[in-house]
Amino acid sequence: MSKNSLILTTVLLFFLTNAQAQLKHLHLNVSLNGGYSVLQHKTDFQTTPLFNLYEFVAISHGGQDKYTWDDFQATYQVREKFGQPRLGFTGQLTYKDWPIIIEGQALSSSSAYTKAAYAVCAGLGKNVYFADSSFYFSFLGGYKYIIRDYGFGAQTLTNSIGLDEGREQMSYFFGPKEALGRNSGDLFVIHAAFAKTIDWYYRWSIGIEGFYELDLTDKLVRSARMTNYGAQVFVRCKIFGKNPEQDRFYPNPAGSGRRPKSPY
Repeated sequence: MSKNSLILTTVLLFFLTNAQAQLKHLHLNVSLNGGYSVLQHKTDFQTTPLFNLYEFVAISHGGQDKYTWDDFQATYQVREKFGQPRLGFTGQLTYKDWPIIIEGQALSSSSAYTKAAYAVCAGLGKNVYFADSSFYFSFLGGYKYIIRDYGFGAQTLTNSIGLDEGREQMSYFFGPKEALGRNSGDLFVIHAAFAKTIDWYYRWSIGIEGFYELDLTDKLVRSARMTNYGAQVFVRCKIFGKNPEQDRFYPNPAGSGRRPKSPY
């Protein structure tokens, strides 16, 4: 074996051994989330296919001089924000007790709850345990990249129609491709949650989380925003990682005792 090959093999073995040793310091939590969000898209509608629809409707009302864009907005209650229920999964990865969190999200779109949206998020945050570690507060602030939001676009325009009958009719035939341009985006996010552990080994917890996500995408890319805020409840499971405490005291009138150590 040559000298270079020996050095490369040694470095590779060191890297693999060290990487394996560090795996025990990783923490992975997976959550099932359900809640409600409000999308503040603030679209410039006159630059979208919705304005073409207005021009078509205006023909039957005597033209744009007699039936203005403001009249169209009032008739169909065109709005710059609306709410949608949200449901999906979140995976959260941390290392040791470092205040750095990486998340992967697969949620329903904030534009249309029947469509999916996928995103990754990285930032500063931490879980702060108290009350014998049965309760904890968590927060996260950082950057979120929406890989793809399948509901953003035509559904955003359709759901901006406040008139129920008009919105229903539009959903049947109004579906322009890439109606608002790129359906990915860059966001600044702030999340805060309060939760309670519900098992002896701190693996399962339930809680509620509030969030605000500000769209940072350049308006030259698309004028419509993905800014949204809302709240959701969650059920969270620790897949692997060290518990905040080794175990929990269980009630015993004759004295205190401890559960056997968790294998997780």
